[in-house]
Amino acid sequence: MDEITGILSAKIVGVGTLSEGPKYYIKPLDDYANRWSEILVRKKTHLWENDPVLHKVIDKKVVILGEIIETKSTITVDYEFVEVLD
Repeated sequence: MDEITGILSAKIVGVGTLSEGPKYYIKPLDDYANRWSEILVRKKTHLWENDPVLHKVIDKKVVILGEIIETKSTITVDYEFVEVLD
């Protein structure tokens, strides 16, 4: 499992559609910050639903453990565990 540390945020996407809901991103504060300004964190709910694990830690410094899928132009995290850092 890989680890990313950063600030978690959410953006509302699909405004005005039936699938309107949040997408979660982490702004990395570790080695990934050199290559990526923000990283998509895949939620474990439907498009229109808030992820109960991620939504309660928005705007907090967190460490995310999970699978990182990185290509030349994109990066995504499939999280398994999220912990708030002080």
